[in-house]
Amino acid sequence: MALHILGICGSMRPNSSTAYVIKYALAAAAEAGAETDFYDIAEHQLPFCDGRQDESTYPSSVNEFKALIRSSQGIIIGTPEYHNSITGSLKNALDLCSTEEFEHKMVGIIGVAGGGMGAANAIGHLRTIMRGVGSWVVPHQVSISHSGKIFDGSGLLADVALEHRLKKLGTDVTKYARLFAAGVLDIDE
Repeated sequence: MALHILGICGSMRPNSSTAYVIKYALAAAAEAGAETDFYDIAEHQLPFCDGRQDESTYPSSVNEFKALIRSSQGIIIGTPEYHNSITGSLKNALDLCSTEEFEHKMVGIIGVAGGGMGAANAIGHLRTIMRGVGSWVVPHQVSISHSGKIFDGSGLLADVALEHRLKKLGTDVTKYARLFAAGVLDIDE
């Protein structure tokens, strides 16, 4: 079975910095031997999670999103920090899922902020949410500040340290997912 790593972008902006850095981490996961997919919430029509009893009445976009998560051994989630938390669109997408999708998945987290403080609050909230659905959040995380200044004039990352952090995140998610899939990490005990 091939190892599958899914990137989920919580930004609603087209061509967002968040999408770019997730794809950068996914490239590192691919270099580490994983098959990768990218899911941009802005490009899909996910309805509001309304707590309905019969979840089969949600549109097919919900089932497709959930199936992508279920088929992945690792997930890299990125979000801009809005008002000291994750985006509402990402929270809604995650609320459409449950432990059935996320339990025992290795998760890497990226937070992106326009200001100088970084995205520590969004990362902390996302870490808490992922624990709540039974995921294993890898220790390494990436908080990005001054998102408008992370690219050079040609559209590439301008900060070598940020490149290394993103590569480490993609590699770590792949490594831990591979160890769990091989039974080396026994997280059920």
